[in-house]
Amino acid sequence: MSNPVIQTVELLRRPMICEVEVNELMHQYGTPLRRTFTIQADEYIRSYRWRTDIDRRAEVVFAIQDRTGKIWLHAKPHYPDHIARLPSGGVDWDESIQHALFREVEEETGMCVEIKRFMGLIEYHFQHNGTTVKFASYIFHLFCGSAMPAIPPCGEISAFRAVLPSQLSQITVDMRNVMGDRRGWGQWRALAHDLVYDVLMK
Repeated sequence: MSNPVIQTVELLRRPMICEVEVNELMHQYGTPLRRTFTIQADEYIRSYRWRTDIDRRAEVVFAIQDRTGKIWLHAKPHYPDHIARLPSGGVDWDESIQHALFREVEEETGMCVEIKRFMGLIEYHFQHNGTTVKFASYIFHLFCGSAMPAIPPCGEISAFRAVLPSQLSQITVDMRNVMGDRRGWGQWRALAHDLVYDVLMK
């Protein structure tokens, strides 16, 4: 006899990409650029993308623009000193993309924002030793005209800084030049920044 609790949990697991949900977001916030990348995972990426207890179906990446036109980036204590990137956060298995977006913005910045555009949807195919694990980034352009981000008390974020959209190209260079065990992470993280740069600068 099947366990009704397990069945309920399984029913709540949304897919990584639900086209109905994507279409709803498109209807409200515009058609995103869609890109797919195949990435050879190094040991750092393999150590968490191949976990059996992974707690998210995808992530949201958010480019928050202030009234001066600058985009907010964040740094974390474990990043190399010169590295800052667009904030991002996980989408729970039972959570909508839009709910996750506002939740993560609040948790990471404390800012009240409005969605300007659904910028992009990137699907990654991470490969390692003949196996493939998929993941996705839902990327949004947000606006906050009156506030600055606040560093959350949990200590996960160490600093914020604002850059012009044109400076995002240098951010991608910096990320692709990360050395050591986070080199693959930098190569991967640069891809969402490429997309934001392409959309904002076209």
